Amino acid sequence: MKPLLLKSLTFFALFICTSVLAQEKYTLYYDQNGKGLDTKKKAAYYRIVTFDENNKPLGVVEDFYPDDTLYRKGEATNIDKFDDIKSRWKDEVLTYNDESKLIASNNYDANGLLDSVQTIYNIDEERYSVLTYTHGNPTKDYYFVYDRKGDTSRYSYLTHLPVRLLLSTTDQVIVPITLRQLYYQDGQPVEFYSIDGIYVGVKISTQQLYGAYYEAYIEIENGSNPQFDFSPDNITATLEDGGNANEAEVMTYNDYMKRVKRRQNWTTAFTIFAESAAATSAGYSSSKTNTYIQTSTGKSVSVQSNTESYNGAAQYAAMQNAANNVNSMIRQQYDIRQTISEGYLKLNTIFPNSRLVGFVNIKFQKADHILLNVPVNGKVYHFEL
Repeated sequence: MKPLLLKSLTFFALFICTSVLAQEKYTLYYDQNGKGLDTKKKAAYYRIVTFDENNKPLGVVEDFYPDDTLYRKGEATNIDKFDDIKSRWKDEVLTYNDESKLIASNNYDANGLLDSVQTIYNIDEERYSVLTYTHGNPTKDYYFVYDRKGDTSRYSYLTHLPVRLLLSTTDQVIVPITLRQLYYQDGQPVEFYSIDGIYVGVKISTQQLYGAYYEAYIEIENGSNPQFDFSPDNITATLEDGGNANEAEVMTYNDYMKRVKRRQNWTTAFTIFAESAAATSAGYSSSKTNTYIQTSTGKSVSVQSNTESYNGAAQYAAMQNAANNVNSMIRQQYDIRQTISEGYLKLNTIFPNSRLVGFVNIKFQKADHILLNVPVNGKVYHFEL
């Protein structure tokens, strides 16, 4: 019995050692967009996680701010070392601010999708808002926001604004935001979804050519079998600044083109006036002549005289040149309108294995974040840039 017991103990000890050696603890670094970094130097947060022999996270995963203050903790089913958006949490996950105060309690299902009750807390760790999800989708089209007295108001999930008829999301299928991904193009973030053969991506920049606008470039690919219509008129946007949300104006093609034409008409009118004024004066020339006359006392006095002459040929040439300048400007403005017309999103049918690329403009207001909702083929794709 003793040799058998000794062998069993030896085997058990070797099994324990092998299991411990198979587990590896890592420190991972991420930037503010969740992209993996090599060092802590530029990290927005870092993570301490232990992996098993199958590269699956074990136990509680902890995230920390650069000053080593706890940022987040919970269990996970998958941790992506290079893109944290692809990581998947499970059960309850707690998030803290840099003063170690609880700011969120999130719950996830077995697939890493938000599920059940999600609670956000204010600076005093009092309940601020409560959202309910079912496997990644909001259970209702609104969530509750609490004031200091504990009274509640209903807010739209997609716009973060008080629920109004215009902004209601009832009967709309909202694509789970946990499926949203990110990459960079020329230093700018591009958020996208790629689900069931449908790709929807968004990049936002600013432009001030015909007013101040955010320009949202949208790409939609149809890799599925049926064709579908896409209408940019159903796009909605919200601008958040310092925690305050305001409904934004998304310009339709017709409205924006009217503004472009109105601005160009004013520019044309001023240009015509300036060119005409310059051309009219071009035919005239003047000269100054000094002559001497003798007064009755016999004294010589210098007198300056102005002589103005008109040259019809010079004025004609100037008028022709002015007309050419105005016509050239009008052609350039027409080309600009054509370019905008070709790129600005309008109602289109997107056929199988085809792509639609274009932009819409959002009237500018100072904002920290832009929330954009793009309805495609019966589903709403939610972007936060």
